[in-house]
Amino acid sequence: MHTLADHYFSSILDYLQAQGISAETALHAINFDEFSNQHIHQLAPRISLNSYNALLIYGEQSLNDSLFGFTLGQQIRTADYGVLGYLIESSDNLSSAIKALLSYDSLVADIGKAQFELNNDTAIVRWVAHKSCNEHVVLRNMTAWVSVIRQLINLTLSPSSISFTYNWLPSQRRVLESWFKCPVKSSAEYNQISFPSYYLTLPFKTDNAIINSTFKQLSEQQLSNFKSQQCISDKVNQLLTAKTTLQNCNLIAIANALNLTPRTLQRRLKQQDLTFAQLLEKERKKRTNTLIGNTPLIELTNILGFKDQSSFNRAFYRWYGHSPSKYLGKKA
Repeated sequence: MHTLADHYFSSILDYLQAQGISAETALHAINFDEFSNQHIHQLAPRISLNSYNALLIYGEQSLNDSLFGFTLGQQIRTADYGVLGYLIESSDNLSSAIKALLSYDSLVADIGKAQFELNNDTAIVRWVAHKSCNEHVVLRNMTAWVSVIRQLINLTLSPSSISFTYNWLPSQRRVLESWFKCPVKSSAEYNQISFPSYYLTLPFKTDNAIINSTFKQLSEQQLSNFKSQQCISDKVNQLLTAKTTLQNCNLIAIANALNLTPRTLQRRLKQQDLTFAQLLEKERKKRTNTLIGNTPLIELTNILGFKDQSSFNRAFYRWYGHSPSKYLGKKA
């Protein structure tokens, strides 16, 4: 599951609050339910991309701002990036800041991948967004990068060009070009920022090598923890996929195979907003899509690990809205 840090998500709520829209109103409008286990009114440490997309669309509609992501990007603070923000802020120049971004961007948002390219006198920072990201996600990301660098080097600094995979209206592009102070390309192959390579060595205003080293260690630790949590669902999926049948594939058995207690496995999956039951259901549905029509229903019921035909029928109806026999009848 693709997620982002709670502080990056809550900064949108802060902005909406400043515009007269309470956090409770915004979260209720998008049917948000990702709260901490300990505090029902506190956000979970990681928020899903689905909720992030939904909140951005809500902001666009509520404020009648077709460039809502762009508006948010201009308001960015290094604190909104958490530890990565302070690591970037304490870098000695743009080159060091980009290295930090490439290494630790998933701490802020695991919803895309930053890339860097150097072509003679031109440097390029590219962001390959996850396919589910909407245009406001991309707008906020690209605008925030430029905004932060301006804050740390020079407020008048401008890129050579900005490219978006989205197609902006002429009026929208004029707004973007006025703020970025450079040509803005629409319907491009990549979302990317191009700038003169000499920018890489321009010194930051907040150079502090000791603080930078401290935040780098914190970033390494957080990334290690995040990857550890991130991989647990992959490990469960691998175990489920490897099973010939899903009989006896329960939480206890899978936890034992991973050398974890069931409670620990539940907790680590919950940190990814997942449950074992969801992963098992996903594997069952995947196998059903492959085997239905080619395998007798009784045999399929056994392969999927259901205790009886009725249990399988209920699951099938939940997935597809009708019974297996009706599905096979339509297919015949």
